[in-house]
Amino acid sequence: MRNIISSIAQFLPLLMCSSAMAQTTVEHPQQHFPAPRTEVLATPEQLDFEATTLRVLATPEMVAAIRRIERLYGHDPRAHDAAGQARIKRAAQSIGVAAINYAISEDASRPAVIWATNLHHNWHGMAVPGSGFGIENPDNIYQGITVAGGGYYVLQGRLPQPGPIELHFEVRDSIPGFGAMQVEGFRQLATLQSEQMQIEPDGRFRILIDSNPADQSANHLLIPDSGIYHIGIRQLLTDWAIQPPAELRVQRLDPAPAPAPRNITELGHLAAQILDIIGPYWLNYNNQYIYTRPVNSLTTPRVRPGGRGISASGHYALAADQALVVTLAPLGAASLGIQLADPWGVAYDYDQRSSSLNNTQAVANSDGTYTFVISARDPGVHNWLDSGGFASGLIAIRWQRLNGPTAQDAASGIRSVNVVRLDAVQDAIPAGPGRTAITDRNALHADRKKAYRLRLIQ
Repeated sequence: MRNIISSIAQFLPLLMCSSAMAQTTVEHPQQHFPAPRTEVLATPEQLDFEATTLRVLATPEMVAAIRRIERLYGHDPRAHDAAGQARIKRAAQSIGVAAINYAISEDASRPAVIWATNLHHNWHGMAVPGSGFGIENPDNIYQGITVAGGGYYVLQGRLPQPGPIELHFEVRDSIPGFGAMQVEGFRQLATLQSEQMQIEPDGRFRILIDSNPADQSANHLLIPDSGIYHIGIRQLLTDWAIQPPAELRVQRLDPAPAPAPRNITELGHLAAQILDIIGPYWLNYNNQYIYTRPVNSLTTPRVRPGGRGISASGHYALAADQALVVTLAPLGAASLGIQLADPWGVAYDYDQRSSSLNNTQAVANSDGTYTFVISARDPGVHNWLDSGGFASGLIAIRWQRLNGPTAQDAASGIRSVNVVRLDAVQDAIPAGPGRTAITDRNALHADRKKAYRLRLIQ
């Protein structure tokens, strides 16, 4: 994240290891793992991070910065849409909280695995607002670690069974939303996926993180020898009700300066400056890559970099009596997911309603494809993407855990996309299980809410 440091270092002095420290010889740790504990996501470091986030959110600098984003959104064409207008404040605060998370994470002197980019949640005496943006995936638990280039770290973990079907690690060159606009929002310097790793039979593993290119072990992430870098982590879930998150802990093993006390005022300045950059970036991103496409259509699926499968996106705007019916082929992916987001790219409250569905939660057609229905009103079928009554927004589709996906695979992922009358939805779905009717949507939502809470109670 060297480009970040050069532009905003005056607000938060970063604690870097010296060149002498970078040359310190550190013995590889023995293969030992932490004892099990009950708090998987709600670690002491996580709760301290979130308490700091709430304090920064209340600073005058952040209050003013979020208001600037609200005004920015208010002048965008999306503000003329009912869903866009209704979600301006929610979306502006959401990306504002994300900017605060990035500001706090610029301090590499407190290495910890932090859960960020998540829904609003109440736990441990705190009401923590959501921090989503960029069409965050409801099937992912997004975490991150901030490291100093030249440092030597070990990440230890335990993958439960059943648990996430994939862990994905990536070393990023910048905060998503800094630098030149590109499809992924940042450049990956190194990646590692759980299927490439050595994992013990009981699910335990360790990953070495350092600047030594000679280390060719399977569980290794290479970081540059200077600067501050963010390691993004995704835990991919398909069955929320039975897949708790993996336990992850990180430790720096070479000598490093002690953490300095956090300065909330400086963090407020830093977070505001980050928000002033990433807020316009993601607004322009949507306008350039999504809203230039025809409405009620999807982009041609593409193979994503870093072994992350295939993705497609689009936007929809429907009348009250219309539905968008989308049929997808799973392509052999362990995870096929489709979701709705508001016009600003913030996911709807997927813990409360089925605004996203994956191939475990959805009902397949007789031929193995999946047909999904997007509409403001309940069409009475199982595979309904529920936006909470909003008739417009963004669509994201992801095929994940494929073996070497190709452009030819990607092209066959979308079978059909059609606007139909709401009362003709049944006829638009292939005969078979995909037409499954739902008579008690409230019960389905209650089960979903209970399943989501598995992330919070571990």
